[in-house]
Amino acid sequence: MWKVFKLGRRGFTLVELIVVVIVIGILATVAIPQYLKATERAKGGKARNAMGIIASAENLRRADLDAYIACTNATLAANLGDYVEVDAIAADTDWDYAVTATATTYTITATRAAGGGNAGETLTLTQTGTWGGTFTP
Repeated sequence: MWKVFKLGRRGFTLVELIVVVIVIGILATVAIPQYLKATERAKGGKARNAMGIIASAENLRRADLDAYIACTNATLAANLGDYVEVDAIAADTDWDYAVTATATTYTITATRAAGGGNAGETLTLTQTGTWGGTFTP
């Protein structure tokens, strides 16, 4: 009838297991820093997008009331919420946003919150559309 073939070996040798662990370790040392860098770049993109929305709100407010307004995360909704949806921006835990403004100029600053790899670094955007800051993911 049916014959059952048995292999002479069962399991892995210690050398094979060590080689597998070493290969996984090498892959991890390459992959993990790249993953962390990619997530920081994505968070930077999120901040740039939020700053563009804040800039749009400031420009709409200036067109309506003929002046820009200074605000922080805590006052975004109260100061600019009538012009664009800023609730998600105000609740962002990765970045702290602040707008310094005069009647004719503004600078939006996003500061990377503590706990990230780039904590304390900044992105800036002025009313002329000039980007700056120290954020380098």
